[in-house]
Order: sequence, then C-alpha cells, then structure tokens
Amino acid sequence: MKALFQYSRKKLIISTVLFLMTALFLIPIMTNSIKSVVQTGTTPDTSIGYNFKELAEMRDIYGREGARTYLYTRMTYDFIWPLMYLFFLVNVFSFFLYGLPLYDIKFLKGLPFLVFLLDLVENTFCSLYFFYGNRVIGLIATYSSRIKWYTLFFLLILFVLLAVYKIFRHMKRS
Repeated sequence: MKALFQYSRKKLIISTVLFLMTALFLIPIMTNSIKSVVQTGTTPDTSIGYNFKELAEMRDIYGREGARTYLYTRMTYDFIWPLMYLFFLVNVFSFFLYGLPLYDIKFLKGLPFLVFLLDLVENTFCSLYFFYGNRVIGLIATYSSRIKWYTLFFLLILFVLLAVYKIFRHMKRS
C-alpha cells in the first residue's frame, strides 16, 4: 500500500495520460453502444444524483435488450474506467499530499478506493435492478451512487484546497 501512494512524477504522468485517453475514447464508445440499442445516451453513470424514479424510467426505456447491453458495458468498459480513474486519483492525491504532514493519514488515502468501490457497487446493483426490477436493489444502486458522488466531490474539493496550499507554500518560500 505504501508503494502505491509513493509520489512519482512518472506514475503521475502515466496515470494522467491513461485517464485522459480513457475519458476521450472509451467513454464515448460505451455511451454509443448503449445509445445504439436504446436510442438514448442516458445511463445511471452519466446521471449525477439520479433517484429511484429516474432509474425505474431508465429500466423501462432500456427494456430487455438494453439491459443486456448495459450489463455488457458495465462488466467490460465500466470496469476499466474505474481502474483508470482510481490510478489517476491515487497519483494526483499522492502528488498533492507529497511533502505535507497529511501524507501518512490513511483515511485520506482510502478516499479514492472508496469512490472506486462505490462505483462498482452502483454498477453491479444497477445491472441487477435492470434485470430483476427489485426496489431494494434499485435503492441500493441510487444510494451508492449518491455516496460515490459526494465522496468524489469531497475529494475534488480537497484536491483544490491542497493545490492552493501548495501554491501559497511555494510562493512563501520564493
């Protein structure tokens, strides 16, 4: 775990390039594969803060064939995407924490992993909901999505605060 969070300029550059390539090429392919079957690009992953009613509407629009396509994208593309953004978040976080007293706080280092795990929970339960229509499964999907987004927003705010702190610290030394 320690080696994973050890700051490296090389890892930061590689993770950034992989993240951008995945975002620019893989996500449009994923969206188009669903859109070609259900005639809409709306998915739970592209809907920030969706509720159970919206998820149920997506399920109705998707139908059986759309649910199969959604499941395929979740188990292929959407397993690669969370790995890429996890690698990116860990390396960006390591960059911002490097040289700060916060560097060894395990809770902070666990945040990117929490976002990753919540994304996998959301994808799994959305897929199950699209096939079985069970309300409890759908609610787990919607709540895991919200917690994922809240955690990600908290992490992004933390990134901005750490960046501002590092800039001021650098200016103070100069």
